[in-house]
Amino acid sequence: VYYPAEAASITASDLQFSQISLTAQKLAALVKMSTEVTEDSIVDILDVAVSSIAYSMALEEDKNLFNGVSGGVNASGIAGDANVDDTNVASLSALALTDLTACASGIGNPIIGAENAWYMSKVVFNSKVRDLVNAAGGNTIADLEGGQRPLLLGYPVNFVSALPSAPSSGELVAVFGDLRLGAYFGDRRALNFKVLNELYAEQDQLGVVATERIDIALSCPEVLSKITIT
Repeated sequence: VYYPAEAASITASDLQFSQISLTAQKLAALVKMSTEVTEDSIVDILDVAVSSIAYSMALEEDKNLFNGVSGGVNASGIAGDANVDDTNVASLSALALTDLTACASGIGNPIIGAENAWYMSKVVFNSKVRDLVNAAGGNTIADLEGGQRPLLLGYPVNFVSALPSAPSSGELVAVFGDLRLGAYFGDRRALNFKVLNELYAEQDQLGVVATERIDIALSCPEVLSKITIT
């Protein structure tokens, strides 16, 4: 930003970019079933198979992003990235409210427009974090009886099934920040399904196959913070 004089030329500014390399890797799942199952089942077994595969694919994406998967699209994940600010606790039972505030402040001055949020297991939130908030006081009977909105220190809490419900040494308790800014998700092939009617015809079976080609990379780890077990 410049301060030109009256009628003076305005100096042009150049946006600065850096490069993030994404290499698409295939994720695949295959379910085979007999034609009798598809004919005799009360529910639409093909829909059940498709829903189950879709959930498993989504779960695998979260595992790669948060925990890292050896041989997957991201081997280290947020848990193994040393550039992500880390608040350490000895155990889940040792987690204190001060650890949560330290994690929330670990990203320093947040980027303008950042939509920061918490990411943790639903079990961790309900069994430990909510108790810490309740113990801090200020709750009425109506608050306790009516339940709590999934908020923590003013930020929304997102429940992630891929995060451990009973984290042990080296595992994540929680992640804080804006994943839109901190990580890139790229795909060359969106999740798609095919029904294989002929491949297993000799066994009178059919198959449901799903594939996608994706990559996940941490682009700005400085906008993320985490709590891990030592």
